[in-house]
Amino acid sequence: LTALLAAVTVVLGSCASEVPLSEDPEINVFVADDLSPAVGETVRATLEVASTEWGLYWPVEYWILGVDETAGLGLVTQFCERRDDLGQWGFDDCMDREAGSEQHAMIEYQQLGAEALANGETFGTAGRNGTPEWGIHRFASSQPWGLTGVGGIPGDEDVKTVLHEYWHAVQHSFITTTDFEARDELMGPVWFVEGSAEYMAQYGHHTFSSQGRLPQVPKGDWPFTFESKMEGKLFRIDDASGECQERDLISIETYDDPCSELGYELGAWAIAYLVDLTGPNILLDEFHPIVEELGWQEAFETVSNLSLDEFNSSFMGFMEKSHDERLNILKVD
Repeated sequence: LTALLAAVTVVLGSCASEVPLSEDPEINVFVADDLSPAVGETVRATLEVASTEWGLYWPVEYWILGVDETAGLGLVTQFCERRDDLGQWGFDDCMDREAGSEQHAMIEYQQLGAEALANGETFGTAGRNGTPEWGIHRFASSQPWGLTGVGGIPGDEDVKTVLHEYWHAVQHSFITTTDFEARDELMGPVWFVEGSAEYMAQYGHHTFSSQGRLPQVPKGDWPFTFESKMEGKLFRIDDASGECQERDLISIETYDDPCSELGYELGAWAIAYLVDLTGPNILLDEFHPIVEELGWQEAFETVSNLSLDEFNSSFMGFMEKSHDERLNILKVD
């Protein structure tokens, strides 16, 4: 259920102005009519926990689509009416894009879910799709199969996905420019963007769950634990084949790289390694507050106390260790 659209940011134009800060940001969750309201309640509860722990910097809108086309179009219409009412985007222009055939349109999330269901699959995706010039974090998601009791998938898979997406909001919240290229540079390479979102989601799920703070969800057919999920990443890293087998961490920079999916797995372990070298709050307390001032690479080198090449060399050496030695750095309570 890793979100393949996780870092796609749709920006309607770009300028050098700064993102407006909200004095009293809210979290709003919108659910298509073919889904139970309980799905939205679970997502909202998860977002509340994440925002309490990691901060809520701009208003959040999380739009969840099911598999029914009419219900999906209804949700897209609601989205575009909201944009028009707030003076952010004309209704007709919004509908042309978000209900149209352009890649990453909102209706695509419904279409992907319907296609997966028709094929007997449980593919799902979610994304933070903007929008800094509106001063909000907006997300869209296809049907969360675990929360709807389909395919024996643990509901915690979907809870983790919400946490993954919200970490992208945290990343963006420390960048004030609305210039697309500048934001993209400050976010960093794909191994960092997705690796840190994935690690923080997995670690956050473990922490919040052990504290009894996450909503109750369907357990599914297999256990969901921090160690098992991170161990699964090790198996996928070790089983990488072809070109991806030979890649090192810092070579995975862009989403169009054929090995970009490895960035989610290898990147998550790179962040686990960084945390082991420094401390559990290194990203939120030290890295993100300085990233816009210093730039991504200098900020990373500052908090890791290593050059990027040195970190890469040290980390790739660590990845040559035994399975158990690597798992030991997780320090699971």
